[in-house]
Amino acid sequence: MSYLEYVTLDSTSEDPMPELARTNRFSMEDLARNREGKISESQRTKLFSRALRPLRYPLGALIGWLIAVVIIKTLIPGFILGIISMMGGKSVTAAAVVITAGCVLATLVAAMQSSRLIALLIADLSAGKADFLDGRLSVSKEEDNGLGLDKFHSQKVMRCAYVIKGEYFAVDEEAAAAAPQGNQYRLYFTPKSKLLLSLEPVPNKS
Repeated sequence: MSYLEYVTLDSTSEDPMPELARTNRFSMEDLARNREGKISESQRTKLFSRALRPLRYPLGALIGWLIAVVIIKTLIPGFILGIISMMGGKSVTAAAVVITAGCVLATLVAAMQSSRLIALLIADLSAGKADFLDGRLSVSKEEDNGLGLDKFHSQKVMRCAYVIKGEYFAVDEEAAAAAPQGNQYRLYFTPKSKLLLSLEPVPNKS
């Protein structure tokens, strides 16, 4: 995984809340509950989707790659595959094995990460409490090497996070692009699983 960008956000006079709430999928009612130190009912169902986020891309890449292999074996005549194999020698087979193994390994690692997150999330939901951090907000962006067919096309996957006081909270690219431009923010999250619930600008201390 290669480091691409780490951007410090500057202040602006525009109200960031509508776009912030939309891209991070929380409502003002959710925010009100988070201010009370609680997880809202509507957030409980959304949190499981966040916990499964590490598994989403590797599993999709593995399934896509296996479907592509099946289609190739089904539609392309055997003698053509034999010619390709003869021309490429062992390199074609080796490349396919490496890509398949890479996809499987990435999926297994992601499944372990998601399982751990879900276990921590269940503990958070049992307690029903939300925590928060106050501080200067930044956006972290990293490019990850593609899997499956993406490797052939040298495609990259962007992984984004909000960063506050050294803590990273995964968000999608849309949320990262719409990140509020301000100095100080209060970010609400689940205490053990560290999943983002909501956030809002807080006034600078004078």
